[in-house]
Amino acid sequence: MTAWSCASCTFLNDNEALAQCAVCNAIRVVSCAKCRQDIKFGPRLRVHGATYHPDCFNCTACHKTFPTNKFSVKDGKPYHSECLPKEPVILCAKCFEELGNGPRLTVSGQLYHPNCFVCKPFPTHQFMIKDGDAYHPNCLPSQAAAVVTCAKCQGDIGFGPRLTVSGSTYHTGCFRCAGCHEPFGAQQFQIKDNEPYHKECFKLLYNPRCEVCDNYIPFKPDGKSIAYKEVPFWNMRYCPAHDDRDRCCSCQRIEPLAANKKFDVLSDGRKVCHDCSMLVVLDTIEVKGVVAEVWEFMESIGIRLPKLPVYLVESQVLNEHCHTLNRKSHDHSSNKPVIGHVTRGLCLSEITQVKHMMRRGRSCGPEVVSVEKNRSVNAILILHGLPYDLTAQVLAHEATHSFIKLSDDFPDHLPMMVEEGMCQLMSYLYLKYKQLIEEDETNPKMKASFPARLRQFLVMQIENDQTPVYGDGFRAAFEAYNRVHSLQKMFDSLRRTGQFPNQDLALYVHSTTNLEFEIA
Repeated sequence: MTAWSCASCTFLNDNEALAQCAVCNAIRVVSCAKCRQDIKFGPRLRVHGATYHPDCFNCTACHKTFPTNKFSVKDGKPYHSECLPKEPVILCAKCFEELGNGPRLTVSGQLYHPNCFVCKPFPTHQFMIKDGDAYHPNCLPSQAAAVVTCAKCQGDIGFGPRLTVSGSTYHTGCFRCAGCHEPFGAQQFQIKDNEPYHKECFKLLYNPRCEVCDNYIPFKPDGKSIAYKEVPFWNMRYCPAHDDRDRCCSCQRIEPLAANKKFDVLSDGRKVCHDCSMLVVLDTIEVKGVVAEVWEFMESIGIRLPKLPVYLVESQVLNEHCHTLNRKSHDHSSNKPVIGHVTRGLCLSEITQVKHMMRRGRSCGPEVVSVEKNRSVNAILILHGLPYDLTAQVLAHEATHSFIKLSDDFPDHLPMMVEEGMCQLMSYLYLKYKQLIEEDETNPKMKASFPARLRQFLVMQIENDQTPVYGDGFRAAFEAYNRVHSLQKMFDSLRRTGQFPNQDLALYVHSTTNLEFEIA
């Protein structure tokens, strides 16, 4: 017997059947089985061990109450007698009259009254099928029946019962589930690669599980197909209902529901999956190794940079500086899907011009005799808590901005698509360089490791970015680089013309598309 605690006096009542507290007589607070709200006072109904508000206990079909307290139950649900779902009417395949509850014959998937299955009755149950009709073997219209081969055992099917399913014919004993090898009886089945399966066996063998809730992805209302979504690159299949769940701020995978798979939360609210959390760079001290590696890479391709302050910051700090510079920011703490490019770093630079004036003669105003430009990069800001390679990719992008800002011979203002495209190209080349030095093509395990797969994902993000400035800018820069095979020529063209070598940027403008897709 289950005890219950009184909500008024907290006395522990030993008798589960009591409706009132044995000490204070307070009515027991229970939960309504229909609306799940507490029933603290007033009338209540107790039906089949469950308690309801009177208005909540109603007909499943018409949703009206039961004024006479009479009802019927079907599949565990209450109905008025007149509202009960009717059983489907099954007709004889010969006379088209209702079969009712009497004896019936099932032949080749068709149902018959026993007296309707003729030639004459088949007392030995031996017959042949031709053009959908049943015959004694010696009553066949042709001299000899065509030999039919069982689709399972490949043996001949002479006379007698047989099953034809999706164009294939079976001995009745051969038509079994390809999964558990048991007969189907009255159960439904599915066909895959010409093999029949129980629905549950098919689900266990072939239906994908949702990688968010770990349940089998449900069938559509038609019961014939399933619909799911997939996170690009990772082939992470999930129920469409999970589309708005939080994503990892690095790899974009969706946070699972299981408590032991919850993502780690950074100080600014961003979430990081367990795989990415093993690779994160968390503060300005840890980023020094990343800076040294990126600076070494830049120098290896002919770009020399001075020592610059590189700070890892929270998303709120990065967004504040973006707003100050009228740059587009992103609400990283929302943990929503990233489509296209988002700002994860910022180069804080400035160009000041000082005009030197000199008066010539007593009556003339001052003239500008020289203009002195002062270019400086105050710092590079990068989001903290990103994996090492993503941090380095962002740094390579911002370092290219710094190189352009600090060089006197570049135009003060390059077209945004040109400058961002060049910076994306440099971060792309850095990732390809890391793939070359870190991954052994002959070692499948190394290529399948998470750091290697994350690098592949970051490369794919740059290649598939459909945003007009960053995506189209990268494709224009990449095409020019493949054409001239020289970064030096690329930068020389930017210095002289502010454009990539011999290129019409209009050819690289694409419309934005959504990287998420649905598969049915």
